[in-house]
Amino acid sequence: MATSSVSSDVSTNINITARKFDSFYLQVTITNEDGTAFSFADYDVAKFDITNANGVIVKTFSNSGNPLTATTDTVKPGTIKPLVLNTTDGVLTLYVPYSTNTTGNDPVLKFINMNILVGTYDYVLYLTGSSERSTIMHGKFKVIE
Repeated sequence: MATSSVSSDVSTNINITARKFDSFYLQVTITNEDGTAFSFADYDVAKFDITNANGVIVKTFSNSGNPLTATTDTVKPGTIKPLVLNTTDGVLTLYVPYSTNTTGNDPVLKFINMNILVGTYDYVLYLTGSSERSTIMHGKFKVIE
C-alpha cells in the first residue's frame, strides 16, 4: 500500500508556562535521529519568538541583533548560547534575566525582560544559517501572575 502523506516537520510541540516578571530559563538538549548530539555548526542565529493570536510577535529572544534599547521588545540576553562556545554538544540554553539595563542612554534605563501580559501565546524556537532554517520547538507559551 502506498503512503499518502509525508511530513518533514521534525520540531517538537511542547507547551511552556512562565511567570510574568520572573527570570526565564530553558535548556534543551537536541539529538539527531540516531541519538547523537545535534551540531549547531551550520547555524549562526537562534530565535525564540512569542506571538499573539494574530501572529504578531510580542517578544523575541535572540543571540543576534542589537542589544536592548528602551524602544524595542527584542532582548539580547548575554546568556542565550545556541552555538557560541560548543557547537557539537546539542545543548541550547536560553536564560532571560529579570531585567536588563539599556545601553547608550543617559540615564541608563532598566527594562523588565518578561513584561508579557498574562495570557496564552504561541512560540517557536528556531535556528537559521546561511542556507538552513530548523524549527526546534513550538507550542503554547502561557504567562501567569
